[in-house]
Amino acid sequence: MINSALVFASDFNYGVAYILAGLLLIYVSLYKKPSLQTAFIFMYNCFMRPIGKHASQQTRLNAFYENQADVYDATRGGLLRGRRTMLKLCAAELQKQHGQGKKLVWVDIGGGTGWNIEQMDALFGLEHFEAIYLVDLCQPLCKVAKQRFKARGWAHVHVVCQDAGTFTLPSNLCAIGRKHADLVTMSYSLSMIDAFYKVIDGVQQLVEPSAGVLGVADFYVSDSRASRGDVGYHCNWLSRMFWQHWFELDHVYLHPSRRNYLEHQFSTIKEFNSRNHFIIPHLVQIPYYVWLGRRCSAKQAYLANDIPDFTLVDKMPTPTASPKDCLLPSTKPIGSNLSATLQPNQPGYCRLPYNPAKPEHAQFSTYIYGFTWEDPQADLDVLDLQKGDSLLVITSAGDNALAYAANTPDITLHCVDMNPCQNHLLELKLAALQILSFGEFWEMFGKGVLADFPYVLDTQLSAHLSPAAYQFWRSHTETFSPASSASWWDKLLPVRRRNLYTTGYSGLALQCFRVIARVLGISHDLHKIANASSLQEQVDIWRSRVGSKLLSPLSIRFLDNPVAMWQLLGVPVSQWNMLRGEGSMSQYVRDTIEPVAASMSFNNENYFYHLVINQQYSPKCCPDYLTMAGFKKLQSLLNSAHQTTFHIHTSTILDTLQSLAPEELTKAVIMDHMDWFSPEEAAAEIEALKRALKRGGFVLWRSAARSPWYAESFASHGFSVEPISVRQPNTLIPLDRVNMYASFYKATKL
Repeated sequence: MINSALVFASDFNYGVAYILAGLLLIYVSLYKKPSLQTAFIFMYNCFMRPIGKHASQQTRLNAFYENQADVYDATRGGLLRGRRTMLKLCAAELQKQHGQGKKLVWVDIGGGTGWNIEQMDALFGLEHFEAIYLVDLCQPLCKVAKQRFKARGWAHVHVVCQDAGTFTLPSNLCAIGRKHADLVTMSYSLSMIDAFYKVIDGVQQLVEPSAGVLGVADFYVSDSRASRGDVGYHCNWLSRMFWQHWFELDHVYLHPSRRNYLEHQFSTIKEFNSRNHFIIPHLVQIPYYVWLGRRCSAKQAYLANDIPDFTLVDKMPTPTASPKDCLLPSTKPIGSNLSATLQPNQPGYCRLPYNPAKPEHAQFSTYIYGFTWEDPQADLDVLDLQKGDSLLVITSAGDNALAYAANTPDITLHCVDMNPCQNHLLELKLAALQILSFGEFWEMFGKGVLADFPYVLDTQLSAHLSPAAYQFWRSHTETFSPASSASWWDKLLPVRRRNLYTTGYSGLALQCFRVIARVLGISHDLHKIANASSLQEQVDIWRSRVGSKLLSPLSIRFLDNPVAMWQLLGVPVSQWNMLRGEGSMSQYVRDTIEPVAASMSFNNENYFYHLVINQQYSPKCCPDYLTMAGFKKLQSLLNSAHQTTFHIHTSTILDTLQSLAPEELTKAVIMDHMDWFSPEEAAAEIEALKRALKRGGFVLWRSAARSPWYAESFASHGFSVEPISVRQPNTLIPLDRVNMYASFYKATKL
């Protein structure tokens, strides 16, 4: 019975192989357009030609590739995705670590025909390497590599036809003190190595201990029991079963133990999980990953918290495996997804570790706020920042934290957000400030677009991002490089992503606002307001043609419900009830918009409403960090190695406060989030604020209510509470450039 099932499974797999082979032949013939002969050679040798039994892995590889080595590169571009991405990430890390300094040593394990090395020459330049070693067990592929390197005159590139498990650097390098490789790469080779534990252990000893980089690109299937929050990591049951058994037909092993052990032995620098839509997009989805790591320090090995310690790895049977190979030292969780800190030598900022699989983080797939909706100038007028101040701030989109840092040097900012994606956005801004030109930075965050963002991300920004932030942005490259032309549907209903500022929940609000303006027939007038040459012209247009329509009962009714308030404005039910408790929604909206429309130019001064209307900033109406002066201040600050200004916490404010030392903070800016709390939650956080603040330190907050209920809780916990400003009904005097909140408070620790 069992034998019959095995025979059926084998016949089924080969039947599917022939079907896919036929589809592949049609695909490459019609779309990729190599010669039919090349396509047939690939199809026949991969799917039809019997390999037979062989005494060793080398003879099996030789037999498999001997008739297709010459067409290997021409036929693997669509199948082996991620190789170039891996090389770009490696090049960015090498550039960051070494610049144009010492000559480097690179070992490419399973390098085959030398394609990787040829690509790296264009990305980084082979002249920066003292020696390069391509190690591969397959003689036909090594022959192609030797011919390639000889034709290019690369005398320092050496082809070693040898088992990777026994490779060591030559004695002549060791004699001059080069005992380690600065770069080791494994491009679709880890899944083909039988004794992979031995090879990974060997690579760990081969990689330079302090700054060496290991880069891997390969197929994989996820572990069903592992709890990870990585974007795109998890494979469903069908995908796990099918691809694992499908690739075994060609002796390619995708069992999770390989990747788990790799991540156990090395700390993660970068990670990207994706799917290869090979031959038939969206139907065929082969899981693959790109991963960069370096040797773990003792400290990094014990960073993980609250993650299961899987010390026994499910081992896929391989010819050289023994039972003891399955037992691993429990210094770090196998395959754990503790999002690591940035590199130790990262100047200016650091991302603290967090577990993205925790429910409070896993609930978010994107950021809520693509821009910050609180006026930092109002904060700065009260904060009176001094050298040595230590602040806790809510990250949001990071705009206000950047404003504080640009205003006063030598301060420490603890940026806190429970939504990992908000911190990914701040990280991206900090990385871009470090290395991009002002022109590129303006394109990204002034206009919200950058045509070559995927390339810039891989080759420049990646080395300055945490693994989680890189994975997020690599999976959302369309944020900054949307479709170049609008379809007829986009033109009919203009709710689409145009740039950074039309993404996230806040972006959805901007898109809906544009649709409402079109329905009300005020789109043209709104753009006139945003570009008015004088405040009087703006006021005239507002009062004569816009205000009455925008503030009509129909428009107010559209907003006055909990779904619209949360999905479009990020206002929870508790806060919605607070503002309704002191008046009507109509009154609140009118008191918000009328004063700013009548007193502040949307063209020159009020960049918040300029963005709402135009969905991008202008050079004369933008946050300070987008000005040349602000950019230079922040770039200088972030590239100064003597201080870490930004500490990025992916956590609740309560947990962050409890992790800080007593009286570590001098000030805290908590925006409006107390409006979201129950009395018990508010009391717990106020107590934690009291513990973390120095005597005389203070907390600033905004509220949708003129008299927020939790002000009394601050007072009962030993704070002196005073309103900085309270918005009165029917007033034409705004609290600040946003004027969204009814009050602005300060609580000082006594």
